[in-house]
Amino acid sequence: MSLAPAAVGLCCLAADRRRARALELSAAVIMMAAMADTAIGQVVSPVWWCAVLLLTAIVLGAVRGRARGPVGMPMAAAPRRAVTAVAGAGGGLGGAAMGAHAASGLVVMAALLLAMTGTGGAGAPAGHHHGTGVVGLGVIAAVLAAAYVAGSIAVAMRSPSRLDRAQYGAMAASVALMALEPLLA
Repeated sequence: MSLAPAAVGLCCLAADRRRARALELSAAVIMMAAMADTAIGQVVSPVWWCAVLLLTAIVLGAVRGRARGPVGMPMAAAPRRAVTAVAGAGGGLGGAAMGAHAASGLVVMAALLLAMTGTGGAGAPAGHHHGTGVVGLGVIAAVLAAAYVAGSIAVAMRSPSRLDRAQYGAMAASVALMALEPLLA
C-alpha cells in the first residue's frame, strides 16, 4: 500500500527539471527498492536495507548540508535577498530543504522496515535481548513516523512549487501508510 504514494513522490522528483536533484532521486530509488523488496520478496535482509538507507541518509546529509547565506552566515541571520537567492525564486524552500526531507525520510523508513519485519531482538536466546526490542522499536518508529508526517505537511504548506508539495505529500502518505500497515494487516 505504501509503495503507491512513494512511486508518486519518485515521479515528482524525476519530473522536476528546475533543479538538479540527482542525489534526492537516487535516495528515492534506493528507498523504493528497499520497500518493494521487503514487501514483496525479501531478497535482501531488512537489516541490510536499513544499513543502506542509513548510509544513504548520511551521504545525502553530508553533501547537501545546511543552506547558508552569504559568507557562511546561517539562514536566520542572512539578509532577505540572500535568503531568497538560496531558498528559491519565490522565497520558498530550496534544495537544502528537499535534501533534509529526503535524508530524514530515509531514517524513518529504516526504522519502519526494522519494526515491521520484527528485526531487532526477535529470535535472540532468552536472557540475551539488548536495547529496546521489537515492541520498543515499533513505538520509536511510530513516533518518528508521526513527526515526519507532521513535518512533511508543514514543509509542503510552505513550498511554492506544486511538484515539491506533491513530493512532500506523497512521502508523508507513504510513511503514514507504512506506519499503519501493522494495524491494517
